[in-house]
Amino acid sequence: MENKSGHNFHFEIEDRVKANGWKIHSKVNYLDDVESKPREIDFVATQDRDSCNPRGNQVALVVECKYVGHDVKFWVRDNPKNHKAYFFDGYNIDNLFLDESKWHFFRPLKVAVQAEEDYKKASMYEAIMQASKALMFLRQSQQILYTKGLFYPIVVYKGIGKLTDQNGTEMKNILYFHEYPWKDQKTNDVNTRSLYVNIIHESNLEEYLDNVFKKEMDSLMKDIFFQNKMRENNIRERERRNKMNSTK
Repeated sequence: MENKSGHNFHFEIEDRVKANGWKIHSKVNYLDDVESKPREIDFVATQDRDSCNPRGNQVALVVECKYVGHDVKFWVRDNPKNHKAYFFDGYNIDNLFLDESKWHFFRPLKVAVQAEEDYKKASMYEAIMQASKALMFLRQSQQILYTKGLFYPIVVYKGIGKLTDQNGTEMKNILYFHEYPWKDQKTNDVNTRSLYVNIIHESNLEEYLDNVFKKEMDSLMKDIFFQNKMRENNIRERERRNKMNSTK
């Protein structure tokens, strides 16, 4: 945090997330794809789940913390409910998203699509982009989030500034949708990635940790367990039939 009013804010948030059962990776470096310069995200929080494959099952939060000392206006539009904007890896999202109500990105009818603030104080937009870029970089091969799992870019904030929509209605927790043309650092190929970013007031942090991020990963693990059981049952049934046929 650069603003002295929020100087220790990200350490406070780190401690609260850690106390909730997450492993903390503090001040993680990533490479900015536009300027090709190293930058820093406040922290990454992870939880590992049972897995039978070498890449594991992980839920991860890529978190930037901001003290907001000025008002920010968000322009709100219909939620595109873009399935590809969920950062899943290693799972069949077509099956998982048959019931959209289980996934919090698809529940709101409206999402923020643009932040309007004084360009000299554009800390909120900067935080959104930092969380997004850091996640995309850290999901690359050999980086700490190159695993199977579920990944969330997040901005946690507090401060005297108000967040409103374009009509002046005050907002607190915001779902922000954007598309970003990510430049691969190795190949220089540019691929546009859709992203949802959670903007969370610090007073609601634990609610999101328990009732959104953990809950969705638990739901994912239950679906995987069910699918694996069905696969095992099908294999056993085929083996049984083959054995019966061979004895005839």
